[in-house]
Amino acid sequence: MTFHNENQKKIYEAIKDFIDEKGFSPRLKDISERTGLGIKPVQGHVVKLEERGLLIRPKGRQGIELTSTSHT
Repeated sequence: MTFHNENQKKIYEAIKDFIDEKGFSPRLKDISERTGLGIKPVQGHVVKLEERGLLIRPKGRQGIELTSTSHT
């Protein structure tokens, strides 16, 4: 899997690791704390990753999920 930049990879890995460790989806704040990036940049990268089909942000729920095709 290729990422457009290092921050997208860092965010994707933070989401994957959070889910693996905790068993539930992270919030933007959780990702921000794990990556050291601000919430606004995290949000922008999450939108881009969602547009690429790597993430899902379920409507009406907090948290971010990996798509089944991206989670290996």
